[in-house]
Order: sequence, then C-alpha cells, then structure tokens
Amino acid sequence: MQEYVWLFPIIFVFHDFEEIIFLRFWLNKNKDFLEKNYPFVLKRYESISSEAFAFGVFEEFVLCIIICILAVWADNKFVWLIWLGCFSACAIHFIVHIFQSVIIKRYIPAIVTSVITLPVSIWIIAKSYNEIAVTPKKFATFTIIGVIIVFINLKFALFLISKFQKFLDTK
Repeated sequence: MQEYVWLFPIIFVFHDFEEIIFLRFWLNKNKDFLEKNYPFVLKRYESISSEAFAFGVFEEFVLCIIICILAVWADNKFVWLIWLGCFSACAIHFIVHIFQSVIIKRYIPAIVTSVITLPVSIWIIAKSYNEIAVTPKKFATFTIIGVIIVFINLKFALFLISKFQKFLDTK
C-alpha cells in the first residue's frame, strides 16, 4: 500500500488545480447560461473569489494528507480501509463531474482532470482492494463511510470558504 498512498493527494491536487484556475473564468463566461438554466450554481459560486475557493481546497487537501499520514503511521487494515473509502469517494467525485459536463453539454472546470484521473484512480483502487484483501461488502461499507467523510468535509470547506470570503471582502 505504501506505493499507492501518496498518489491520492497528488491526484487530488492535480484535479483541484483545474477547478481553482478555471472556476472564476468559467462562471463569468457562462453567466447568462447559468442564470437561465442553473441559477443555483451561479448563486452558490458567483460571490466566491479564486482565493476563497483555493482556501477551501487547501482545507480539503490537509484532510487528504492527514488521512494518508494516518494510513502510513498506523499501518493497520481499518485505517487503510478509511483511506480506500476516501480515495473511492474522490473517484466518485470525478464521475459526478463527468456527468455534470454531459448533462449541461459543455466544459466545466473539472472535466479534463476528471477524465484523466478517473482511470488511474480506478486502477489504484483495484490494486489497493487486492492488496488490502477486502471483501466487496467491506469495500462498499468503507466507500460509503468515505463518501460521508468527504460530504461532511465539503460542507465544512464551504463554510470556511464563506468565512474566508467575508474576511477578504472586509480588507
């Protein structure tokens, strides 16, 4: 597992750079389309600066690093299953982005790296699944746990983004 553990944060950062770099530009370019078809997306992100968005990504990255450090440090099956569940949740996140792009029939700032990283992530998940010797039921359980961890952390990251944006707006 040691050879796979640090691929998680590398893949995460590679993917999130695309979101950080292109989100603001994409929102500005697609404002009319979003107002007409997906006003909730525009409402959620239009007031967020690239700096505030990057701050939220940074928090998510810190959690990713902590999970990897714990997996290496503890080196037990339970923690490796948490790592695998969170990495699987990350891969599901890539699938969600692909579906988002298909549904709106255009580029979204995440699609290129999602398409690139999804096959690599599936390969790493398959290798890790075999190395940990996990059952399908345990894999499903820990993937659900990973999705829950990622979802709760996403809510926390969005809260931090909001607070950081307010801080930036007062300066």
